[in-house]
Amino acid sequence: MSVISAGQLRHRVTVYTASTAVDAYGQRSQTLTIGPTIYAEVRAISAAETSYGDGAAMRTQYQIRTRWRTGTNAGIDATSQLEYRGDRLQVQGLVREREEEDVMLIDAVRVA
Repeated sequence: MSVISAGQLRHRVTVYTASTAVDAYGQRSQTLTIGPTIYAEVRAISAAETSYGDGAAMRTQYQIRTRWRTGTNAGIDATSQLEYRGDRLQVQGLVREREEEDVMLIDAVRVA
């Protein structure tokens, strides 16, 4: 059984699944489709500012813990994006916390 309690799953995250299509000219285009909304624990784990030329860019990395059951969250992969509090997050990786439990860790970075 999982060690993540229902009280820890207090954030709502919307999943966007990516699909690639090829048009008549052979050009690939990626579209995002709204998927399920999941309950998760979301934590900002690092933030960094990068300066370039006359500007700067902020990079925020998040760690998301959620319950994971085959078939319910199967659409999330490294091409997926998540929406959390109006911010779009690009999934960087998925790791099962423990093999015998149904808790999944998702690393994501905020998309500008």
